[in-house]
Amino acid sequence: MKLFLKKSLLSLSLSLAVAMASPKAVVMDFGAVDTLQALDATDLIVALPKGNLPTYLQSLDWGHAEDSGGMKNPDLAKFEEMEIDFIVISPRLGNQIEVLNEYAPVLNFTVDSDHYLESVSENITQLAKLADREQAADRALKAVTDEIAQIQAEIAKSDQQALVVIHNDGKLMATPTSGSAKFIHNVLGVKNAEKMPKEGRQAADLSYLTSVAPDLIFVIDRSAAIGATPMDQEQVEKSLIIPLNEALDKEVKMVYLDPTLWYLSGNGLISIVKEAQEIKAALKDE
Repeated sequence: MKLFLKKSLLSLSLSLAVAMASPKAVVMDFGAVDTLQALDATDLIVALPKGNLPTYLQSLDWGHAEDSGGMKNPDLAKFEEMEIDFIVISPRLGNQIEVLNEYAPVLNFTVDSDHYLESVSENITQLAKLADREQAADRALKAVTDEIAQIQAEIAKSDQQALVVIHNDGKLMATPTSGSAKFIHNVLGVKNAEKMPKEGRQAADLSYLTSVAPDLIFVIDRSAAIGATPMDQEQVEKSLIIPLNEALDKEVKMVYLDPTLWYLSGNGLISIVKEAQEIKAALKDE
């Protein structure tokens, strides 16, 4: 079957005309990578950002694929040398879509966090069409939807209120409206300790945390995810969490999420379930 793609800069995605056989793709989004893994189609990946591989993808054999460069800085010279049928990008490359379209049509794997499950399903379905794995994707999406529904039911039983924070270069910031927070609160149903969430980030200091009074704090360590100095968990526990427990007269639990999963990946058939299971396990431990 002949591959045919129609470029669409207006929608910043692919307009699919006909399905393709034996395509070759540069995949810059790890949620898309794990989706192709779930669909048994990683052989179509000719390049990916090997230097940023999340932990859960490192056990796979990527010997057949080139290193596509950094997640924000793709190696365009290498793109020039390869035969590429399409490129899958993450939000990090959204401002480079016109440049990348010079090498191959682009599928933007960005999700709408306010319509998460619908947006994820659309992305996965588009990618499956390109990989000629539509039936497998339909089955996999149903399985994911069913598992998320089961996890939602379990989470609904908990009264625990949580706050999502991110660590970066020694700073701890609350991110109650980030994509990760919306997934945890709006999709999975974990109760939000921040009753008046605002856009942007808020310093997660003792004063702020005392006012929000969370039962759980979900920590995404950006520094650890990108190979920089990780958060000093022991120091944070001593200087922040112990005084917080005393101020609130209760034990606040810090939950350290897999940083490479939550910061570098997500929104794929495998990563969605992994993230949901992490949250479910944290609430179950209470």
